[in-house]
Formats: sequence, C-alpha cells, structure tokens
Amino acid sequence: MQRGFRLRRNTVKVGRSEWSELRHPRQQKPLPYFTPLDTAYIGDMKLLDKLDRIVRPIAIPNLTEVLVFGQVGMMLASFMQPGLSQQTALVWTKVFEGEVWRLITFLFYPPPIGILVIFYFLIFMMIGKSMEQYWGIIRYNVYFYLGAILTAVAGLIVPDQFVTGLFFQASLFLAFAVINPNYEFLIMFVIPVKVKWLALLQGLFYLLTLSTGINSASLMATAAIGNFLIFFGGDLLQQVKRIKHRAKFTGMQMQEKRPTHLARHTCAVCGKNSNDDPFEDFRYCSKCDGEKAYCETHLRDHEHQV
Repeated sequence: MQRGFRLRRNTVKVGRSEWSELRHPRQQKPLPYFTPLDTAYIGDMKLLDKLDRIVRPIAIPNLTEVLVFGQVGMMLASFMQPGLSQQTALVWTKVFEGEVWRLITFLFYPPPIGILVIFYFLIFMMIGKSMEQYWGIIRYNVYFYLGAILTAVAGLIVPDQFVTGLFFQASLFLAFAVINPNYEFLIMFVIPVKVKWLALLQGLFYLLTLSTGINSASLMATAAIGNFLIFFGGDLLQQVKRIKHRAKFTGMQMQEKRPTHLARHTCAVCGKNSNDDPFEDFRYCSKCDGEKAYCETHLRDHEHQV
C-alpha cells in the first residue's frame, strides 16, 4: 500500500509528455510471441533519445495495422484501376511537378502480388506488433519515420526513378532477428528454421542489391541498412568484440590446460626433440658417456663426449 501511495503521489507532478512516456515506456520489455534472448540492444541512446522527443507529439499507435491496411487497400484499388500503385510511389520529378501526395503514399506501396503476399502481411503484422510492444510506441515510430526520411532523401539521387517503403519496412525483420535470433519459423509449416538464418539471407539480398550500382533499388537498400545500423550498429559491434574476446580467452585457457609431455628423445647437439619432430629418427651413440641421443644430422657428425 505504501508503494502504491508513492507512485500515485509522484504521477500528479509529471507533465503530459512525461505521462505519455509513463503509459508507453521506452525500456525494453519481453516480446509477447517469444522469450527475448538479450535486452541490451538499445542502439545509439543519445541520438535515439533526441529523436524520441521529436517524434513523441506525432507518434501513431498501432502503426503496423495502419501500414498493413493501407497496403492492402492500395492493392485492392490496383485491381480495380490498374497502374494506380505506380502513382503512389515516390518519384521526385513528379513531386516537383505538384504530385506532393507521393511523399506520403509511397509508404503504402504494396508488395508484389502473389501467393506469398498473404504470408508477408501476416509476418509483418506479427513482427510489427511484437517490436512495437518491445520498443514502445514512440521508439517504434522513430524507426519507421527515420527509415522513411532516409529512403526519401536517397531517392533524390535518382529523382526520375521511383522508391517505395518496402525495403526499410522489411528491415524490421532484421531488428526482430537481432532481438531474438533463435526464434523459429516453420517453412512450409514443416521445416523449423531459426530467424537468424533467414535474416542472414535477407542481409545477403541487401548486399547483392547494393552491388547493382546506383539505382533506386540499391539506394533503398542503403537507406534500410543505414536505418538498421543507427539502432543496432553499435550493439552489434560490441557483440563482435565480446565474441573475439571470449574466443581469445578460451584459447588461452586451452593452452594453459594443454598437458606438456617431456620429449622422449632430444638431440644433444641441436636440441631437436621427438615432440617437435615426431618423424625424426633419433639414435644413441655408444662411444659417448651416458645416454646421448642424436638426430640423423648429427649422429655421425658430433664430438664424442667421454
């Protein structure tokens, strides 16, 4: 009871923005669909905190549903009016001519129509809702707003080509894989595959897209990768350093624990022993005092020790 009284007394003094933050805290929470492996992936906190303060007044709750329903609606409208989706993509030359709606509608550009599009929307919905609960509404909106801005700016390099939001929206799958790499998807409802391997394939696809030269696809991939690295680049670098340090430490421990056997034969002249060269043929000289062993090189070319 005393703890509840303290919390209630303190909440009276906070402002509207702070109260919104209390309702939707930014600290990492367990994802509803799985147990998170590591909750230390917080990205560049100084930059992200500044972006949180900027985005907070315009954050949209349930952003995943808004994007999915918008893309589904655009897809259905394209069936009735072929070519409509092309009018929603961001083409800067068209924007300069007055088609300013493209600055918003490119976010709702639908994926290619096919049998897999249903799975795309289901996975996008599941991952989006999970990440929104994990990050909080504000940080989740930051990820999409920043990705949209980077994609739009990248489109200025090729103003006559169209860009969409599909690449940076798909990069949310990479974020999902970083948070919990061992989550499993059932491919064809039978084959279990961990999400980290699927994310690796997606990363390779992005890299292959970058190798195609300067075009809208490579620029969209660049914006998607850049947005992902702003959130996870520093943390992934720290993970790599920890893995290298752990491997180095493990190697040192193995060397310390490795048993050191005394050499059975050691050449009395050059010091070569049977441990260094197990295929060397060592012989003992009967004219030398004691048991003096010699390698093949010095067996007949040594001074007898008497």
